[in-house]
Amino acid sequence: MKDDVYEELLKLKKEGESFSDVIRKLIKGKDFTLERYFGMLEDSEVVDEIEKYVKRF
Repeated sequence: MKDDVYEELLKLKKEGESFSDVIRKLIKGKDFTLERYFGMLEDSEVVDEIEKYVKRF
């Protein structure tokens, strides 16, 4: 994960939450599309994990 993405997720992360929890909330947001985040998460395993999670639902 790129440093800037980590920093943005860290800003959204509340005490007791995991990064997965933060990403899950972003996914459930009404305007979420993976394409919106591809540039931020380029060359990251996070995109693959998010896609796997989304496809399960």
